[in-house]
Amino acid sequence: MENYEIVPEEERKLFDRKVAQVTDLGKRRDLKINQYKKEKDLQGRIETIRKRRGQKTATEDEQMGFGLISSLLPKPQAIQGEEDLDLDTEEILRETTILVLRLFYARAMTQLHAMEQELELLRNAPPSPMMGPESGDFRDKQRNVDENDWKLDIPLAGSPDGKGPLMDAQGKPLRSFTILPSDAGERARLQAQVFAPGHRLPTMSIDEYLEIERQRGNIITGGGPASQAAPTSSDQLAIDAEMDGTLEGDLKEEMQRQKNENWARYTDANPRGAGNTMNRG
Repeated sequence: MENYEIVPEEERKLFDRKVAQVTDLGKRRDLKINQYKKEKDLQGRIETIRKRRGQKTATEDEQMGFGLISSLLPKPQAIQGEEDLDLDTEEILRETTILVLRLFYARAMTQLHAMEQELELLRNAPPSPMMGPESGDFRDKQRNVDENDWKLDIPLAGSPDGKGPLMDAQGKPLRSFTILPSDAGERARLQAQVFAPGHRLPTMSIDEYLEIERQRGNIITGGGPASQAAPTSSDQLAIDAEMDGTLEGDLKEEMQRQKNENWARYTDANPRGAGNTMNRG
């Protein structure tokens, strides 16, 4: 079919590409979809010709085998007594035959690529066990080896009491062992940490921590409604200055006078709005 150019070059390039050799998953998916669409297109065109000739839809067996070709051929009684078919029938048969050949070419290439993948799997398959009188024992040993390959804790040869050689001649461990320091105190420390938590535990309670922070002065006390109703430092100074006839009252009165005098000097030296350099009249 390729030599006679029955299959168009576009279809040959499409079905010659092997899906397994496409590394990009997106391109591989597009290739499979395009091959499937082309095969369905050929099959749909063949079904159109069958309906045009008044034939029923081809069954699944007819679509997959030579029954499709035989169903498209003219009936013997239709051409009995005629030397040649008319031109229309001959052209329809020629077109149908080419479509069927193109459809079988697409299916053959798809099956050929699938068989090549199966052959590759067979080449990489493990060798079959030897046949003989001891084939059953060999299969049991091979099954145990395969099971041990998938286990996390592979059973090692050796006595259960932990005695015997630690390794064989090739350096393979024969029994499980643990490397520990030679110091007895260090071994005891490591043994005590076996069931210890993996995170650091707190060294003090929350109350102890807050007490230490309070002693450092990092906790602010007061506030609330009682603090809001309490007099300020200026109000308390004015109240204490009103205690006439006492030494503490005279002292507070003098402090109030000095404070008022200092404030008056400040206001004289710094009139209101003197520092407003961004929004002058």
